[in-house]
Amino acid sequence: MRSLARGMLALHFTLLPLDLPSAQTISDLSLSDVLLQAMRRAESGVALSEPPRYQSSSWLAGLPSLSVSYLQSNERDGVDETQLSLHLPIKSGQRRRADAALSGLSGELGELATQHRALYFSGLIREALWSHRIADTRRRAAAQKRQVLLTLEQRQRDLLAANASSAYSLLLLQKELVDVEISQQDFLQQARQWLQQYQQVTGLGSVPAHLDESPLDSDAFPAHRHPRVRALELARQQQLALLSAGSQQASEWNLSLQAKNLDSPGFEEDQYGLALEVPLSFVRLESEANNSELQAVNREYSLAREQLVQQLHRRWLFLSGQAEILQEKQQLLARASTLTQQIAGQLQELAATNEIAQEIALRRLMEDVDTRTEAQVNALLMQQNNAMLRQAAGLPL
Repeated sequence: MRSLARGMLALHFTLLPLDLPSAQTISDLSLSDVLLQAMRRAESGVALSEPPRYQSSSWLAGLPSLSVSYLQSNERDGVDETQLSLHLPIKSGQRRRADAALSGLSGELGELATQHRALYFSGLIREALWSHRIADTRRRAAAQKRQVLLTLEQRQRDLLAANASSAYSLLLLQKELVDVEISQQDFLQQARQWLQQYQQVTGLGSVPAHLDESPLDSDAFPAHRHPRVRALELARQQQLALLSAGSQQASEWNLSLQAKNLDSPGFEEDQYGLALEVPLSFVRLESEANNSELQAVNREYSLAREQLVQQLHRRWLFLSGQAEILQEKQQLLARASTLTQQIAGQLQELAATNEIAQEIALRRLMEDVDTRTEAQVNALLMQQNNAMLRQAAGLPL
C-alpha cells in the first residue's frame, strides 16, 4: 500500500510540469526569420516576369512630330515656299509637378505592396504556430491523463482479481480510458495539420522555440498606420495626380522649330525661327467631366476609408475585449491550480493508509492535470490574442 502511494506521489510530481516543445527539433529561428523564409519561398515558387518599364522624359509631354509643307506658285514670277517644322510638346509646370508626385507614389506603392505581403504571411504563420502549440499542449495533457487512468485500470484489475471490486467498475474505467485516447488522437491530428500548414507556408521542418511578441497598448488603435488604410490613401493620391496631369491647367506648351525656303526667279531665301504656344493656365477652366471625376474620387475614398476603419476597429475592440476576459480567467485558473495542487498533496498523505483515498487521490490528480492544462492553454490564448492584435494593427512579424 505504501509503495502504491509512493508511486502515485512520484507520478504526481512527474506530471506537474507541462513543457511545450515543438513537434520536431527546436530551432533558434526568430519569427522574423520565419517570415523572411516564407516570403522567399513564395517568390521562388512563382516565376513572375518583370513588366516592361517605359522611359519618360522630364520635359517632353509626348512624342515630337515633324511636318513638311510645299507651296508652289502658279505665277511665272511667283514664290515657291518649302517649310520644315519640328514640333516639341513641352510639359507645363503643373504637369511636371504631377509627374513627380506620380513617380514618388510609385515607389511608396511598391513598398506598401511588400508590407501587404509581409502582413499576409505573418497572419498565416501566427495562426499556424499558435494553433499548433495549443493543440500540442492539449495532446500532452491527454497523455498525462491516460497515464493516470492506466494506473487506475491496473488497480481495478488487481481489485477484481481479489474479488474486491466488480467488472462494471473496470468497464467504466476502460471506457473513460478509450475516450481520453480518442481525445489524444484528435489533438495529435490537429497539431499535425497546423504543423503541415506551417511547413507548407515556410518550407521549414521545425518551429521557433519563442513565439512571444511585444504587447500593444489596447487603448489606442493605430488606424492611420494600417497598410490597408495607407493603401487607400496612396490610391487616392495617385488618382488625384493623374487627374491633375490631365487637367486643362496641365496642358503642354507647344514649341516648334521651323525652317522655310522661299524660292523665286532671281531670288532665294532661307528663314529659320521658332514658334511657342503657351496655354493661359491662370484662367481656371476645367471640363465638367474632370470636375465630376474629381468629386467621385473624393466620395469613393471617404466612403471606403470609413468602412475600412470601422471594420478594423471592430476587430480591434473584439480582440481587446477578449484579452481582458482571458486575463481575468487566468487569475482564477492560477488560484484553482494552486488549490488543486494543495488538495492533491493532502490526499497523498491519506493515500498511504487508506485504500479509498488512493483512488480519490488519483482522481484528484486527473483534475489537477485538467486545471493546469486550462491555465496553460489560457496563457497561450493570451499570447495568441496579442499576436492577433498586432495582426489587426497591421504589424508583421
